[in-house]
Amino acid sequence: MSDIKFNVVRTTKDKIFDIVFLVLTLTIWGIIIWLISRAPDIVPTHFGPSGKPDAYGSPTFILIPSTIMTVVALICAFCIYLPIASINLPFYEGAGNEKQKKLGILLSRIIALSVLGLMLFIAIYTLGIKNHESAMPILIFVGIIIGVSIVFTIMMYRAK
Repeated sequence: MSDIKFNVVRTTKDKIFDIVFLVLTLTIWGIIIWLISRAPDIVPTHFGPSGKPDAYGSPTFILIPSTIMTVVALICAFCIYLPIASINLPFYEGAGNEKQKKLGILLSRIIALSVLGLMLFIAIYTLGIKNHESAMPILIFVGIIIGVSIVFTIMMYRAK
């Protein structure tokens, strides 16, 4: 393994993804603001392992995790344009390098979209649902994100 540096050139497909991603981010924020305006004065802000609320507060509390998740999603979506030294993935010289690069870019984009989806899901679960029966849907969502990351990492390693 060596320190391979490559530049990701923005193709038309990449520009379309970037625009769609930004529009989707703004749309999700619009939905979150709409949910906040419709929510009661006190909403659940934390859920225990059983899925039952164990802390309550203002609906605007959702803005804190939503902001953090937006920053994470933006970093994941646009880190592919940074020099490779800032991305800690094993890139190798050889025929598989191009495939590794494509898989890494796809993984970054999938994670970015998944984080936005999780952000929307948490906002709907917190502000839009009256009966909170289980935390299992959120755990499944997070498990899928972790599983996809593991699968892509293995695929990148095998592409060397």
